[in-house]
Amino acid sequence: MEVPETDAFIEQIVDKFVHRLFPSFVEPGFVACPDEHFPAFAAAMTRAAMARGVVTEVIDLRPAPAERLDEVTERIYVSNRQPLDPTSPPRLLVLVGFDLLEGHDHEEPTYPFRSEFQFDKQHLWLFVGRDRRRLGRLFHNRKLPLYRAAQDLTPQEWR
Repeated sequence: MEVPETDAFIEQIVDKFVHRLFPSFVEPGFVACPDEHFPAFAAAMTRAAMARGVVTEVIDLRPAPAERLDEVTERIYVSNRQPLDPTSPPRLLVLVGFDLLEGHDHEEPTYPFRSEFQFDKQHLWLFVGRDRRRLGRLFHNRKLPLYRAAQDLTPQEWR
């Protein structure tokens, strides 16, 4: 059973991401979420997005982060070269385990991903990991390709 405090943190994140202009205008976000709270977080985000006509797809990168991110990159490469389908609902991609791509040994897949991700008009993006420091380095280090590519949605209590 979720404690009310955790529910409040989850609601805070969801409200910050699924705001009044969602999905027309939304900045990609990242959040460090403890594993035990991820199911409730994913369910709340999915419900909020669905209420706005957005389909949520959770992609678990954890089993093989580099390989799975390469698959996502290929997928958006293909979709970025297709005409937009106005009848297709917007899609939120939640990439779980994104923090595992932090570090010099894992930087290579983030370069081609950024090249496709920054021009993607077909998806909304949320990056999830366990470790806030690792996520922060990915999105706050000006020497890395994902610099300023997503806003931090992590509540202070989960940092």
